[in-house]
Amino acid sequence: IFFRVFCPHLLLVPMGLGDKFIRGIEKFEKKVDAWAAEGEAEERRKKAVSFVDELGPELTGKMVCTGDSCSSGKAKTADALAGKTVALYFSAHWCPPCRAFTPQLAEWYTKDLAAKGLEIVFVSWDKDQGSFDEYLDQMPWKALPFSARDKKDALGKKLHIKGIPSLVIFDADGTLITTEGREVVTQDPTGSKFPWKGA
Repeated sequence: IFFRVFCPHLLLVPMGLGDKFIRGIEKFEKKVDAWAAEGEAEERRKKAVSFVDELGPELTGKMVCTGDSCSSGKAKTADALAGKTVALYFSAHWCPPCRAFTPQLAEWYTKDLAAKGLEIVFVSWDKDQGSFDEYLDQMPWKALPFSARDKKDALGKKLHIKGIPSLVIFDADGTLITTEGREVVTQDPTGSKFPWKGA
């Protein structure tokens, strides 16, 4: 790092000081690595979330009917996400890449990832309640209620969501694991490296 950044030209070192100089360079490189790690940790702290505060007290889900009875699919946020690795899925029905990715994610979730402790929460960028309901019906997980537009906007801003589909993964305590969840899960759909810390 030192040579690349600070010394692009030949450097002459007085005789007998070569080893000492090299040790100094190595020490400096370790400091640079430590600074980078501290910066990354600080960025993760800034993006940490409190699930109940930022998603609200209750999540919604698709209507599930068994026989003559139907369930709304609603659940308390704290209960639904307790002890889980949580992925916030920013997506919308009007988005073609989202419609292509959602069935894949649903298959991976149902087949392997849910059993390993992943819980997904759909954060909708749909334009109306009807589109939201239609899209949620294709998903086997919970969602931030469509009416909570203020929370959707706040999360998008906090996590710097620039486009969809986007999958942001958090540890059970709300600590950010990765903002590149779509790529991470696509490369490891069975969750062999779950919960993908260090991704």
